[in-house]
Amino acid sequence: MKTGFEPGSQPVFEPERRVMHMTLPGIAPSLKVDGGYVRTRLPLMLDGMLHLETNPAVARIRPYPIRIEYASSQTSEMFKMREHTFDLGVELHDGRRIYIDYEPLAIQQERRWIADRTERLQDVTRRELGADYAVHDERTLYIQPRFANIKIIYRHMRVKDHDALMVVRRVVAQMAMPTNIAAVRNEAKLRQLRFEVSDLTGQTIAYTKDLDGVDRVFTAIMQMVAMGEVCIDLARPFSDASILSEPAV
Repeated sequence: MKTGFEPGSQPVFEPERRVMHMTLPGIAPSLKVDGGYVRTRLPLMLDGMLHLETNPAVARIRPYPIRIEYASSQTSEMFKMREHTFDLGVELHDGRRIYIDYEPLAIQQERRWIADRTERLQDVTRRELGADYAVHDERTLYIQPRFANIKIIYRHMRVKDHDALMVVRRVVAQMAMPTNIAAVRNEAKLRQLRFEVSDLTGQTIAYTKDLDGVDRVFTAIMQMVAMGEVCIDLARPFSDASILSEPAV
């Protein structure tokens, strides 16, 4: 049976670009998806992508990877075969795969049959795909301050500052662990970034301004966290005192 991770696999579904109801489809840029983005079918799925993008255990993401059949009796006493399309397929670096759907808690409470569907999809996914299946909702995604921290990591992931990343990597490699962000900043010698405007000739700098708000060390640390090179406690708001530790083996 196809898994959705075969070379050349394409999504089997695409959300409508314009809708007249409150599902609010969106676009999630991604470094782990072929094509560079996912068309999400609701805001919950968009926020779920932030978790997956910043999780160093996640190697690949496949949107709407496959349709799968499962036995259902949600509308009658008789079983019938139904089709279901997963929102995402996720492959971890250790080779395990997880198929995920996003359902708001209110919808799950209103449609009690979703719980039965979840159990049946867990069973068929395990038997036919050798994978796990999970339904994520607000209780999974919006735990604070974890979610706020994840959004901070995500904002720093695409910053292109190779020099800063190399310097911070060397500093962290030489430090005794665990340590904290402040200690790394004290050891990392990075010049302050400056905004410059040249005159019309391009030969003379007409205006300069130091970018005091740009913290190159913090950005590099966030990128290292997203790549699994260093661990940070997501259960506390980030600060200079945030503890950095070696990744688990």
